[in-house]
Amino acid sequence: MACELTTGFTLSCLEGIGGVKEVLIGNYDDFTTGITFGGVDGEVDALPTATIFRYVPFRNSGSYVETVNKNLETGTLYFSQEVGWTFGKLNQEMRNEFLNVAKAKMIVFVRTNDDQILLVGNGEGSQLTAGTVQSGAQKADLMGYQVTTVAEELTPAVHLEPFTTEPFDNFAGITVSPAY
Repeated sequence: MACELTTGFTLSCLEGIGGVKEVLIGNYDDFTTGITFGGVDGEVDALPTATIFRYVPFRNSGSYVETVNKNLETGTLYFSQEVGWTFGKLNQEMRNEFLNVAKAKMIVFVRTNDDQILLVGNGEGSQLTAGTVQSGAQKADLMGYQVTTVAEELTPAVHLEPFTTEPFDNFAGITVSPAY
């Protein structure tokens, strides 16, 4: 039976760190083929040739939340994958890119503060579901953008194989813009 449990987990060392270091976005159509997963661990071990665009959020403003949505009455199950981040400053170039993100169907890569990279929206893509543009009222208030993207997938987000020196250096076909 495919739904049998296979392992348990004990409490490990307390060495994790929360938060998102950066969000990288690719055009969904560039990733409809060419993603392969490791046979034993299920990590992403190959990506197609594509460019992904790097967004670095303000410190302590990026988050990733995955919610299990299960309905016992209908027998359905899906995973809601939500990525939120804040970046700024208001200008025309950022406004134009914010509009592109709002319109696009995307693949989202989330790099956590402990350097794990998750692939979000692998099956059906991710879309912007909420966003704000703010000038702030006080001098110390946010002047920038808050963005939330959501994917609804049949399986949880998958991890990419760990990188060697910098993110995506083990995926030859990926170009990161702006580069590291």
